[in-house]
Amino acid sequence: MTVQDHPPGPALHAPPIAPPPSPAPPGQVTRPYSWLGRLTISLVLLALGVIGLLDLSGVRVAGGVYLAVPLVIVGAALVVGTWYGRARWLIVPGVVLAIALGITAAAENVTSRRQSVTWQPTSVSQLEQNYSIHVGDALLNLSNVDFSTGRYTVSVESNVGNVTVIVPPAVDVRADVRVDVGNADVFGSHWAGIGQSRRTVVDVGSDGPGGGSLVVHAATDVGNVEVRR
Repeated sequence: MTVQDHPPGPALHAPPIAPPPSPAPPGQVTRPYSWLGRLTISLVLLALGVIGLLDLSGVRVAGGVYLAVPLVIVGAALVVGTWYGRARWLIVPGVVLAIALGITAAAENVTSRRQSVTWQPTSVSQLEQNYSIHVGDALLNLSNVDFSTGRYTVSVESNVGNVTVIVPPAVDVRADVRVDVGNADVFGSHWAGIGQSRRTVVDVGSDGPGGGSLVVHAATDVGNVEVRR
């Protein structure tokens, strides 16, 4: 019997064996993934949804509630995280929410103090030299005052808000206007911006010079000033 030699087939190789994971350094414990962060975000979204539905349904919801409720949830999660779960990264949104809530509360406080005031003297005897409010819109209506007997000066100011002065049609007016941040419209002259200098506009009315003289000082730190007939 003749035995034929066959060429050797391809060698079979065992698949490479992955090296075992490196052991953690001494003293370092590998902790499981925290579920607390996901739960906190879910609760925040759920709470915002409920607040939004209440707001849309007609319930009066202050703007700060949209920040206060998430802040409470995040704060509670951080407290829970000291015993269960790990979510230290919640400190960052917690700080952001706290700052935003403080700004919102301050803005709402200013808004609640905002008022609208109208002064409307009917004679020079009722005219005061200074009119002012801290926060709000001020209207000084001088349209019924007769200034033909002399020269008069009046000042009106609002720290935050709009100032409007209405003068009679015949009096000669020199308007001395200051708007730090905002817009000014004085007898058809317009300007706007931040950090503006005081400007003076003179207007004698459609009848020309005569009819008395009035100097108006109008100012606001933040807002708009309008002087018109």
